[in-house]
Amino acid sequence: MEHKMHKAERQLSQQDTLAILKRGDHGTLSVNGDDGYPYATPVNYILVDDKLYIHSAPYGYKMECLERSRKCCFSAIISSQIIPSKITAAFESVVMTGDVVMVEDQAEKRAALEAFVTQKHPGFEDVGFKMIEKQIDKTAVLRIDALSMTGKAYKG
Repeated sequence: MEHKMHKAERQLSQQDTLAILKRGDHGTLSVNGDDGYPYATPVNYILVDDKLYIHSAPYGYKMECLERSRKCCFSAIISSQIIPSKITAAFESVVMTGDVVMVEDQAEKRAALEAFVTQKHPGFEDVGFKMIEKQIDKTAVLRIDALSMTGKAYKG
């Protein structure tokens, strides 16, 4: 499912792609919406053992779309800076295509939610872990099983 990148010199290795993805925290999840139209929604994410996880309410349009089709595209812009003098932008980005898996295993679900707390909210682990205890059964955890992942960067 790999596509040839137009400016191949900007493509990152898989190792570098994972490294920049780990630095980010927000991206866009695109799924198959109504009448064949894509539906894209901003999400925050976490990587655990090089797997991408998203948390969500267990209901809503995104979840309805995923019930019909688990196919998705996830994209993240890790950094971006306009360079006016060069009429361009420096950036780092990732595009991942794959299938969304609803995480049912409680240990995997808890590990992903705890990673959100420890990695994205350091110093607030007590509060975060208490929130997990109260909300774990009301929270959906989604994992993207990637079929392809490409990273791209341009320093300007």
